Amino acid sequence: MTHSEKQIPYWEAAMRCGLIGGRPFSEPCVKTYVYYMTWFLKQYPELSLAHVKDVLLTVPVEHFAKRLKLYEAIRCFARYLIEQDEFDSVFLEKIRRFKPKRHKPPKKITVDTANIEKLLSVCDTPLDTMIVELLSQTGLRVTEACQLTLADVDLEKGCLTVRLAKWGKTRRVGLTQRIQLALVHYLTQRPKSVSQQLLVTAAGRPVERFGVRTRLEKLGRRVGVPVTPHALRRAFVTLNVNKGRPLVMLQIACGHSDIATTRSYCLTTEDEAIQAMQGWE
Repeated sequence: MTHSEKQIPYWEAAMRCGLIGGRPFSEPCVKTYVYYMTWFLKQYPELSLAHVKDVLLTVPVEHFAKRLKLYEAIRCFARYLIEQDEFDSVFLEKIRRFKPKRHKPPKKITVDTANIEKLLSVCDTPLDTMIVELLSQTGLRVTEACQLTLADVDLEKGCLTVRLAKWGKTRRVGLTQRIQLALVHYLTQRPKSVSQQLLVTAAGRPVERFGVRTRLEKLGRRVGVPVTPHALRRAFVTLNVNKGRPLVMLQIACGHSDIATTRSYCLTTEDEAIQAMQGWE
């Protein structure tokens, strides 16, 4: 085992505790970075500029997301080693030349109102219905939805609490009357479980983010609607912007630190813009 491999558990703990950059990393981010860095160190005996260049050459340019995650994991690990005075800080400057850049526009998908209804029409379980309603009506990230507990839902005040979201932030999200009714209906049918998580399977086990994605993809195939958890998050922004809701309100609801990110989620089509403009005075 190399010295770098021995550092991975300590680096992992540092990410979770906010000792790199001052803010704790989200659990999915920690797991992703550890996965890629562990994989890297199995291919190469040590962290070096030549090895970073070599490993990035093995990943096709079409796989931009994988290349970027690998690069970011390596960079984060290097930052940790530098802060421990075990690596040369010049490495971070030199590695910048290898940062992957997107050469094709990202494929962004969303779901319109009609297709959300199609998805709901083929939901066979209360859990599937709750997943579609929750993500499309609140704009939660899939990880945030999976981490919700029964105590986080306050139907009396009409809001839910998202705890330890991205960068360790906690926020409250308002509930429309539609999602409140959906929650009441789901809670009456929710399987008995020792888990306090809101979303549980028929066997009472907590639902994980990959399980949510799999369920949505199955529903989508049944009605010919491409859908992912993030597509429903974009749908939340797009549909509400089209209804004239303030972008700053949607930014707060989504938990975005930059309103430009919220704006990028809005995928209003040209036809929708034309239809709206025809009603202007």
